[in-house]
Amino acid sequence: MTAAQSLIGCEVCVPEGQLPPAGPGEVYHYELMGMAVVTTGGDAIGVVAAVIATGGNDVCVVRDGAHEHLIPLVAGVVQQVDRERSRLVIDPLPGLLDR
Repeated sequence: MTAAQSLIGCEVCVPEGQLPPAGPGEVYHYELMGMAVVTTGGDAIGVVAAVIATGGNDVCVVRDGAHEHLIPLVAGVVQQVDRERSRLVIDPLPGLLDR
């Protein structure tokens, strides 16, 4: 335990090839970074700039110029994580995208 205390605050880095595959309905945070965010209706919202782990559910920080939206990573909002097209498709809750 004493030796491990010196590692407090350090980042753990693992080569991508050594990560286990994400399970069904799972995604690694790094995969979301830079993804375009669009609604199910095709409206562009912005790009994922950060992911915040909140304890309850993770939240994507999505930026479009001067605007920022906090998008919860929950099944009722996230409809698709499209890795091939690098986009996150959401069905926003009422008020979620209000500025």
